[in-house]
Amino acid sequence: MKNILCLITSLGLLSSASIAFADDSGFGVSVFGGYSTNHDLTTSKNFTIDLEDNSHFGFSADRIVNSTRYGLFYSFNETEFADNAIAKVDMEYLLFQSAIERPISQNLNYYVGAQIGVNRITPNFAESDDFFASGLFTGVDYSIGAGFHAFTELRWMATIVKNSSSVVCDDDPKTTDNCIWHFDGDVLNQFQLSAGINYRF
Repeated sequence: MKNILCLITSLGLLSSASIAFADDSGFGVSVFGGYSTNHDLTTSKNFTIDLEDNSHFGFSADRIVNSTRYGLFYSFNETEFADNAIAKVDMEYLLFQSAIERPISQNLNYYVGAQIGVNRITPNFAESDDFFASGLFTGVDYSIGAGFHAFTELRWMATIVKNSSSVVCDDDPKTTDNCIWHFDGDVLNQFQLSAGINYRF
């Protein structure tokens, strides 16, 4: 976690430096969709929850200064328990992101970045909770022309899942209730592979 925060701080400092010496700046908006994979979660009573992999969609808005961009990222996906399709879980990420771009060829760039923010997790059988989320991402961007870019990217997002809900179970490890949605600091790792369109102006 410290490494992620250090990277975000470094990217922020690079963004500030780019603003001070900017020759080329603007804004960018992106829409994207793709496929998400989820790692298992373990509840506070050692039940394993296997979340199905599923599709996602989202958008982002960035300030672009030279080879640095920073802004807001939103992503939504709906998944379900692998052993119980009735139990559904929505995830909404709202993250601050920053990235540095580097050229591969005249119209093709690659970029690497970091992100930090909130993941709102909403099951259909309990109240929603907001959890701290962070991660890293990388991708390639191709300039089509007239301000439009096509891109594909891979994101790793880690959510620290810790709640105190008593809707589905209590948090006493000595009781024997069927606790299916109570966590004490487990980490949900999710990978998103996306493709999308970006417009810069």
